[in-house]
Amino acid sequence: MSNALGKSIKQLRINQELTQKQLAEGICSQSLLSRVEQGLEIPSVLIIHNICQKLGITVDFLLAQSQLDSPLIQLKKELHDLYIQHDYETLYTYLHKKTLATFEINTQESYYYFYLGICELKYKKNNTAGISALEQALTLSKTDVMRALISSYLAPAYYATNNEVAALQQLNHCLLFLNKRDFSSELIPAIYHHVALCYGFSGDNLTAIEYIHLGIDCCKRQNNNFYLSYLFFELGVFFIRTNRKQTGTRKMKFSLELSAYLDEQFVTAELTKRRKETIEYANNHI
Repeated sequence: MSNALGKSIKQLRINQELTQKQLAEGICSQSLLSRVEQGLEIPSVLIIHNICQKLGITVDFLLAQSQLDSPLIQLKKELHDLYIQHDYETLYTYLHKKTLATFEINTQESYYYFYLGICELKYKKNNTAGISALEQALTLSKTDVMRALISSYLAPAYYATNNEVAALQQLNHCLLFLNKRDFSSELIPAIYHHVALCYGFSGDNLTAIEYIHLGIDCCKRQNNNFYLSYLFFELGVFFIRTNRKQTGTRKMKFSLELSAYLDEQFVTAELTKRRKETIEYANNHI
């Protein structure tokens, strides 16, 4: 089935007179695209999405062309959608339905451990289990953007568990990736967000604000709403920490209005709770 997908991508690429290098640029390595076209590797949902975008087709069209009904592709799409929606409770449930076996069969376990790590951090609030799963995902991950994304979750988790040396190592990995100015992935705003959190942990609120603004600019550049509500909320938090309480409160209010407008019910619920806690803390300590 992966062979059928690869053949379809290759044929569509040739039809548009694109080389492998041209199609892969900004999406993945040429060698990875070559393996996909040969049916030797199943690409991530994100890579499929970006390839389709560059080819000017929909994912549904590509799947129809290749007559693909791969359980792994469908599973990846379902998990990715839940992650984008921040529905970590449902995502956690999915992961405990013999999901790992499906990934192991196709040597794609990094995605399973990535999603499991996120759920442990965000839903179960278990930093130790989250770090363990994400470390496993990082070891198995093959793409630069996924490795940077995983590192961006690990860095603040390490800070939260007082492992500053490990946090700085992961933060450096993120910064090296962001310095490439690669805006091809819709997940990059999350990296900016987590980098800002790391600077917040170390008390460098002004640098944190700079990275929040870079994340918002990235969303605008991509016409992408992923993590935008979080970015505006954290901007408000950092403004409050730098004695700009009125401006910070407005930013947090805007982030809640934005998440409600985007119908991000799980984000809205989380940020509503955090806004109350942040304002109470500010009233008592700032």
